[in-house]
Amino acid sequence: MKKIMLIAVLCFSTPFVFASGHDLLDEEACKETKEGIGYFLGVADYLFKENEKNNTRMQTEEERKANEEELLGGAIAFSQLAANYSTVYEVWCKD
Repeated sequence: MKKIMLIAVLCFSTPFVFASGHDLLDEEACKETKEGIGYFLGVADYLFKENEKNNTRMQTEEERKANEEELLGGAIAFSQLAANYSTVYEVWCKD
C-alpha cells in the first residue's frame, strides 16, 4: 500500500508552471490541481469504504488491526493531499 501511495503521489504531483504577470499558476495548472483534488478525494473515499468492509471480514484480530491501520493511514494521507491541493487552488486559482 505504501508503494501505491508513493507512486500515486509522484504520478499526480502537478508540476507548477509559473505564469507571466503576478499569477503563480496558469489556467492549465489550475485545471490539473482541481483534477488532483478530485482524484485524491476519490482514493480516500475508496480506502475508507474498504476499511468498513475490512471490519466485516473473517480474520484474526491482529490481521484486522493491521489491515485497518494500513487502510486508514492511506485514507488519511490522501485526504491530506486533497486538503493541501485545495489550499493551493483556493489561493492561486479562485477568482
